[in-house]
Amino acid sequence: MGSYSQVTVADYPIFSAKNSFFDEIINLLFLPEDFISERRRNSSKNEIVWGDTYTNDDNDFVFSGYRQNVKVCKERLEIFGMTAETAKKEFPIAKKISKEEGLYDFPLSKINYHQYLEEISDIIRTNDHNYDQLYTNFRDALIAGELGIFGQSLKSQIYSILSVAPEDAIVEYDLSDVINNGWINEREARNIAFQKILVLTEGRTDVEFIGGSIKKLYPHLFPYFHFIDFNEYKVESNASALVKLVTSLAAVNITHPIIVLFDNDTTGLMEMKRLMQVQMPSNIKVLKLPDLKLAKNYPTLGPTGLKKMNINGLACGIEMYLGLDILIDNNGYIPIHWRAFNDKENKYQGEISDKKLIQEKFRAKLKSNDPSNFEDMELILTSIFSAFQN
Repeated sequence: MGSYSQVTVADYPIFSAKNSFFDEIINLLFLPEDFISERRRNSSKNEIVWGDTYTNDDNDFVFSGYRQNVKVCKERLEIFGMTAETAKKEFPIAKKISKEEGLYDFPLSKINYHQYLEEISDIIRTNDHNYDQLYTNFRDALIAGELGIFGQSLKSQIYSILSVAPEDAIVEYDLSDVINNGWINEREARNIAFQKILVLTEGRTDVEFIGGSIKKLYPHLFPYFHFIDFNEYKVESNASALVKLVTSLAAVNITHPIIVLFDNDTTGLMEMKRLMQVQMPSNIKVLKLPDLKLAKNYPTLGPTGLKKMNINGLACGIEMYLGLDILIDNNGYIPIHWRAFNDKENKYQGEISDKKLIQEKFRAKLKSNDPSNFEDMELILTSIFSAFQN
């Protein structure tokens, strides 16, 4: 008799493997800190997997494996491009592959993605299972096929399953049996390999504040991102230098996932426009800081005095996204100060007054336990998290 590893979503077992495990599933859903080793009662073992073997067994065993909730696992799949729309688009392709292979004796072509989700949702909810591995009808085929159909990508299949489970439901990968019986060692099980997403920005404070915000608000996603280290490697920090760097990376056909983020100001948009004249590979996504509602009517200070105007595309550097609590002082909103005139764009370039004071206030905010007043920063994070969702 062999040993088995087992994934469960909301206590429903899928992706069983004999004497081994699926490292791709671990790479997609978990981080090293999700690995746990703890004593549990034998009676807690999943009844669908083990039947009534351990129902009244009060002895203990050591559970070794990964544990996280559905919401976090979904978000991790999404930052690498998986969405409900993508899974829906892939479903007809999978049906076509299944038909060509002649795997099913029932009309799979009549079943749409919505019906598929309803079926797997009901299977999970009712804990329906069948040990005979039947393929005579759609429901039994799903139970036998790990709640998926032949031809689905693993990402699409897992995302579809997670999408019908409650967000707070638990996803576990139980490796206890294969570890305890010597088929794999714990070090091997903990070896998670994934490509980090490289985020390239115009300057040091962009890296500090965006990276710090992800770490504070989304710690379960932070390890998936890597930010350029301007200080360690003395990298030039401005929009023009960013164009040169990205152009070089594209020229050498680097396959790493990369997000390029320009400021939402005159210089940033001009350089972004210049970069977009170069054919970018699909692994490089070029973005700008998003437009702000606040910036549509913001006080500016120039030769004609104080004037409110729309500064989107003219003066929205990272400081404008740090929160109203940071941008307001005793005199109201800290104004934008118009600096140089850009002859190529026929526009002024502006930046916030008291920039150093604002930056220090945000550093203190990142260190606090208060997660509020990050709404405008969330706009940036959302654009980063969804960059690869086409």
